[in-house]
Amino acid sequence: MRKTFLKAALFAALSALITIEGTTQARAEDEDLDALLDQEQRVRETGGWAADVRAEKPRSFPYFEHHGYFRFRADFFHNGHLGTVIPGDEKSGTSGMHAPLTENVINNENVGVSALVGTEDATTIATANMRFRYQPTLHISDSLRVKATFDILDNLVMGSTPDFAGNLARPDVPLVAFAQSQAPPSDGRNGFQDSIRVKEAYGEFQPAFLIRAGRQAWDWGLGILANSGNNVTRSIGPGAGLDQDFGDFADRLLVAFRLYDINVALAWDYLYSGAISDDPTQPYGQPKDLGNADDGNQYILSIFQRPVTADELEKRRVSLTEKFEPAFDWGLFGVYRQQNFDLENTSFTKLREDGGSKSYNQLQLVPRDAWAFIPDLWLKFEKHFDFFTSIRIEFEALAVIGEIGDVEAGINTPPKNNSRTIEQFGGALEVELNHNQLTVGLDAGFATGDNVRSFGVLDRTQIDTAQGGANRRVTSMKFDRDYYIDLILFREVIGTITNAIYIKPYISYDFFESPDDTLGVRLDLLYAQALQPEATPGKEAFLGFESDLRLFYHSKSGFRFDLETGLLLPGGAFNYRPADTNNNRDASLAFTLQSRMSVKF
Repeated sequence: MRKTFLKAALFAALSALITIEGTTQARAEDEDLDALLDQEQRVRETGGWAADVRAEKPRSFPYFEHHGYFRFRADFFHNGHLGTVIPGDEKSGTSGMHAPLTENVINNENVGVSALVGTEDATTIATANMRFRYQPTLHISDSLRVKATFDILDNLVMGSTPDFAGNLARPDVPLVAFAQSQAPPSDGRNGFQDSIRVKEAYGEFQPAFLIRAGRQAWDWGLGILANSGNNVTRSIGPGAGLDQDFGDFADRLLVAFRLYDINVALAWDYLYSGAISDDPTQPYGQPKDLGNADDGNQYILSIFQRPVTADELEKRRVSLTEKFEPAFDWGLFGVYRQQNFDLENTSFTKLREDGGSKSYNQLQLVPRDAWAFIPDLWLKFEKHFDFFTSIRIEFEALAVIGEIGDVEAGINTPPKNNSRTIEQFGGALEVELNHNQLTVGLDAGFATGDNVRSFGVLDRTQIDTAQGGANRRVTSMKFDRDYYIDLILFREVIGTITNAIYIKPYISYDFFESPDDTLGVRLDLLYAQALQPEATPGKEAFLGFESDLRLFYHSKSGFRFDLETGLLLPGGAFNYRPADTNNNRDASLAFTLQSRMSVKF
């Protein structure tokens, strides 16, 4: 009886244990299945970008987030100086690009070896350069971050810092022909910049709003006014992606918040602090601004509506690409800048030579009474009609209205009527239509110019004094130099878009259907005219016609390679017309072949 009872009890216990284990196993299997279903749902919602469950595990603070790129570029230019340089004539030339060194004045003087050097009549320049940009973010908490941008060997020309006696006073290598190594670039020693350049460093705190302070890059709209030079979002097109050189950075205190679904940002920029108490004999401690009278300040108010956070960007992606809903973004941007006094020009030399404290009693303030107001409007419309067809229309327009009370005041030029009025206007339009692997688009824009002989950012011609001297009404708008639309005309010959109206259709085709890799070709056709012909070197309106052809391969892994060629037919605006008509030169064809290899992370 007792044995029978023990057997029954043991059987019941084993049955209960098996039941419990089976239930536990079934629950575990159900939980695993639920996790897989949740992961599959995330894949459908995000297109696979957040499918890795490991990436969603909470991270411990602090931690670093790493971004940046490495870029190598090789360029070849033929006749970039447009053939308007007369060897030995320093006033000749109508292009921002120099002729090869054999064409300059000293190498064409009829003395000694120089006369032999200057007989080459060279027209080509070949060069290569590199840059490593590193952009770390230190996440201290969910709402507290520190960000920075470092450019290492920033646009270093390959072969420009050989280690030899003439460069670094190395006695065992007297001639560059025997140099064995490249030395690190050092400002004032073997170059004009150091190996590492800190472009930005700032901290930000973001609870329900954003506070940011420090030196920071700034962007707005298409980038014709404010351009960080770090546009890695555009995948194709001249100057897109990883090909920008300059960048706008501001010492800024910024506060941004959301008000009724509209983003509002207020910023105060320390445009110029004037003289500071920096002293080379006192390398430690805290330098101070020596007064507010000579400060230049800038105040910014921007009101805009566009996705900013990661959640907003994801919702926009779903709305555009899955629900096929139209999207409209807009922004209003206002800048006011002013400066009452300025340091007299020779004061900067005294600061560099003696240090701020030693030169304190020699620093002279001169009246400037300068101010400017810059309103900017940005509009963007985007629509996906189906999984294969989309359109983007983007527009930006701005004006610069202001005045400079006195531009010539100095020690030997007491205040007088040397005022300038500033009235500048510009705008740019981009229209892009995508269907499957085909993309067609149109870029157009204008920038006002002056009516005196002073043309472009890189212009080396003399200012025309036939109209009574200096220009009293400054109307020449200059787009940001990082807003690229071509390879030669605006980027190299003029320096930026100014005194021009232009139109540029383009067509691009991607041979791959894969979203992970792109192999394609693109053709751009640019036509441009000057709005003020009398300001051009040749005093004609036609700036030129340029065709650019690009072959590109971009991988989702971050590797990119571009090979492109450009041909410029310059207009009469670049003809050389000196007073001595015997030396007239007509601008001739320019050609370039450029390649870029980059790794983005």
